[in-house]
Amino acid sequence: MKVVLTGASGGVGSIVRKMAVDKAGITLAAFSREQLDITDPHALMSCFMHEKPDYVINTAAFTHVDKAEENPGAAYLLNADCLEGMIKACEKTRTVLIHLSTDYVFDGQKDNPYSEEDKTAPVNVYGVSKRAGELKVLAYPGGVVVRTSWVYSRFSRNFLAAVPGLLRTQSGPLYVDALQKNSPTYAPDLVNALFSLMKNRVESGLFHYTNSGGGCSRYVFALKVRDMILKMDPAFFPIPVLPVETGYQNGATRPVYTVMSSQKISQLPGVRVPHWQEGIEHII
Repeated sequence: MKVVLTGASGGVGSIVRKMAVDKAGITLAAFSREQLDITDPHALMSCFMHEKPDYVINTAAFTHVDKAEENPGAAYLLNADCLEGMIKACEKTRTVLIHLSTDYVFDGQKDNPYSEEDKTAPVNVYGVSKRAGELKVLAYPGGVVVRTSWVYSRFSRNFLAAVPGLLRTQSGPLYVDALQKNSPTYAPDLVNALFSLMKNRVESGLFHYTNSGGGCSRYVFALKVRDMILKMDPAFFPIPVLPVETGYQNGATRPVYTVMSSQKISQLPGVRVPHWQEGIEHII
């Protein structure tokens, strides 16, 4: 099976490249932003016609939530507009497109996990742009959308991945948001699910994939990281971890509760949905 990967140098893309080596029957052609400009429809068509992939995994995106408010054009370009050229290239080569999306398509007003059938109502430009991209992919007969959230690994450049280093190097207390509740997702678990979609020859549909356990706040996640470090190194003396409820008043509006259910995708053979705490030891 031939697979083209976009966003190959990003947090998820790096894991796809690493794990594809051990996947029998998978031939991966991975392209970073520098190698393939996904905003150029001619470059996409040329690439896909040359590679003739069975699947494309699109991990490229504009993910900075606050900067999306400042520059909505850039957010729409990467999260929605460029997908028109990608879909046309996929149509030409009869390729299935797997596109990653986000929990931020929801408004956060529920108090129980969101399913794929729940109504979307994004509250910021990032979420609106990602929903626009979803609609384009889902309108394509070979389009698969996988929503995920708070994805982290050793390759990630986000707060969750940075917590172990902050606990070891910061001199004062670590203040962490305790308001927003979400589902941390260990990147290799997500990537395993993506490979399972391809192995099961899924060719269309909307799926949620996050780790199980009902989600948590960043504050609770940081406490679990601290506890894991102490378990592995009893001599470690961590800095205090203290809760704050910022609500992100100085940035884009965030939905307060966006835990998602992975029940639908978990029914596919080969898909495992571990508890969110299981991935922590791999980043310490």
